[in-house]
Amino acid sequence: MAKKLAIPWELKHDWAMRGWASSHRGYLYANRKKYGPAAALDLFERAQKIDERVKNFANAILTIFNLKGNDCETIGEILDIWDELTGTEAGLLKRSKIINRRKVTKCPLETGYEDISDWSLSFFDIMGKIVNSKVILERPKGMCAGDPYCEYVWRLQEKTSNEVTVKTTVKKMKIPWELKYNFAMKGWTSNHKSWLYALREKYGALEAIRMYETFNEMGDRIKNIANTIRTIFKLEGNDCETIGKCWDIWHELAGQDTNILERSKTINRWRIIKCPFQTEYKDISDWCNRFDHVIGSTINPNATWEMITCMCAGDPYCECVVKLEE
Repeated sequence: MAKKLAIPWELKHDWAMRGWASSHRGYLYANRKKYGPAAALDLFERAQKIDERVKNFANAILTIFNLKGNDCETIGEILDIWDELTGTEAGLLKRSKIINRRKVTKCPLETGYEDISDWSLSFFDIMGKIVNSKVILERPKGMCAGDPYCEYVWRLQEKTSNEVTVKTTVKKMKIPWELKYNFAMKGWTSNHKSWLYALREKYGALEAIRMYETFNEMGDRIKNIANTIRTIFKLEGNDCETIGKCWDIWHELAGQDTNILERSKTINRWRIIKCPFQTEYKDISDWCNRFDHVIGSTINPNATWEMITCMCAGDPYCECVVKLEE
């Protein structure tokens, strides 16, 4: 088993949130570019429905934090916790049992296109309806739609002229960084898998793989991951030992369990026995080949990559080899 690295939970959380946000935006942008905004939003909604992803998030928060109500105050409490877990910055404008109005000034999942800005309505509407199926969500303003902030309103009755506000401040939740990291990683991996599954469902396995390549090429996403790891952890070489160290850090950040089988300046061979990014469809198992090859070639363009076995293809573990000619 590879030796565990002493990486602070706060750093791991921030890294996981960047991965989640990058994956979220990347798929929306890539699908918008190829299929148009309406199809991109359709795929986003399909991805949310697969494994009831947003429902699972909301129910996990309800369970972990013992929230038992079914009104707008409870919806507000869920969102307070969401903000703390994700690094979202929001202010409370109105809160009572019948209304929750909030203003978001910073959101790590913000996208930049007005014609796909409705993704957040879909996401937060599901979250609210977990608490009460009769709740109605409005979004008067949205940063993704070009406004300076987002404003969301959840209601449990029609608008009235004398809405009572019982609370306009929020006490910061003290949530351990390890829990925040685990939440962010679940968001990232769930986002990754559900997009792949949604694309496979609508367009087929080959198109799902092509779209995965497309969104990774946008902004050189994987190269940036490799270079960020090299910079933060001061990895200065370009041989297989350096590639191996980069992977050791990635495995620790991503929550993967691995065994190192062989390592030298010319070869790095390892076995992955647990991976939170593991997908279930054999015909889209090739996605990680694309990812892993770019990581190695970013450090050394002459590195060759081979995946001998793959859990996503049905094998009991993944065995991977990176080589440099002597």
